[in-house]
Amino acid sequence: MFEQELLPSLQTARSRYLNTLSNLKADELPLKLAPESNSIGFLIRHIAEVEFRFCTMFFARPLPDYISSLATIGPVKDEGNFTDMNELLAICEASYDYLVDALTTLPQDAWDVACEAPIGTLTPRQALGRLIYHMGYHGGQIGLIRKYGGAR
Repeated sequence: MFEQELLPSLQTARSRYLNTLSNLKADELPLKLAPESNSIGFLIRHIAEVEFRFCTMFFARPLPDYISSLATIGPVKDEGNFTDMNELLAICEASYDYLVDALTTLPQDAWDVACEAPIGTLTPRQALGRLIYHMGYHGGQIGLIRKYGGAR
């Protein structure tokens, strides 16, 4: 069910997000729209961490062992820590692979069962829609920062 009905939408959104990252240079990672906003590096990490978090909240998967904390979720401030391009691209790829695996193996009868989570009660189907929106929202921020130069 997932592969035929929902995966194409996720893949399309992911493709658009990855387009915003194409030809990204390491010196762009600290750029922000405004001084108190989040940097490109922070946003890339945040999108990945939210994908992992949604796996735990809605898609019946624990955090993988290699993720020790979710540093960009909750009341946090961008302290300029996410500047390693290779690390960011690796977690970006790992989170998406983990998400797709979780979605692919979620039983068909679980897709419309409500799950209570800190962000509200959603079915996995609804959560996937919210996750796609989240990726597009922050991907758009990255695109704006790159287009207009941003601030450090």
